[in-house]
Amino acid sequence: MSPARAAATAWLTLAGAAALAQGQPDLRPALPAPPHAGETRCGACHTAESWGDVAFAHERTGFPLRGGHRRAGCKQCHPGSFARPLSHQCDSCHRDPHRGQLGASCRGCHDEESWKSRFGADAHRRTGFPLNGRHAFIACEQCHGDMLNRGGARPVSTCYDCHQAAYARTGQTGLDHAASGLGTDCRECHSPWRFGGAFFPAHERCFAIASGPHAGIRCLGCHTSLGSAVATGACFTNTAACTRCHSCADVGPRHASVLGYQCVDRKCYECHRFSAQGAALKGTRRP
Repeated sequence: MSPARAAATAWLTLAGAAALAQGQPDLRPALPAPPHAGETRCGACHTAESWGDVAFAHERTGFPLRGGHRRAGCKQCHPGSFARPLSHQCDSCHRDPHRGQLGASCRGCHDEESWKSRFGADAHRRTGFPLNGRHAFIACEQCHGDMLNRGGARPVSTCYDCHQAAYARTGQTGLDHAASGLGTDCRECHSPWRFGGAFFPAHERCFAIASGPHAGIRCLGCHTSLGSAVATGACFTNTAACTRCHSCADVGPRHASVLGYQCVDRKCYECHRFSAQGAALKGTRRP
């Protein structure tokens, strides 16, 4: 209490006592109620220098004040009596924007310094969908929606959940995935870094393109059309155009002594099947 307030209180007390002694009514203003429900041990929290210097050892309550909690005013958490115990659960003070879907403990993703999420790529591995490649650099809402309050309300587990539009656009970009019978698991052919540079694993059994001189060639760089990409095991689509790159004028002289040579696409494949190990020829017939 300040000296001025103490003097005023003492004067009112003396004046009231004198009035009462003379039989007059007590017209003194009522003293304000104690701010802490009758607690008078000011030194338990305050210093003698200032009321604003609160030195309460909050760790004795089992809830030490760290980070942003140290900057909060006492009444922000204790709007009523300090004698009423508070729950230590985060959602007793903080509104849950996730609507209970991520549990009641904020500490799993947030620290006490800020609300910035710590749920990064490493933590995401626990969900069964590790954030590989480009997935590690995109915002949570881009996959989970609910951009208003970042609730993460829409769970995502398959490629198609996010990439439906990209799948539909393939009809205008060369290989119509739906018409070709390709599935919706992007990981079968694409890397997590980009859609370009796709790799069709079933192609290796018939003609290796993972390594060797044909590595990295686009589908329509060799095939005239791609009516179906379903692997049947027949290793024959009748669409591979070897002579489009390997002209007859160039390869003809080099095959002059090869028995049965014809400058026909199918004939090229009968002799030249690049193995997955990168060998130039497999099953080459010589005179």
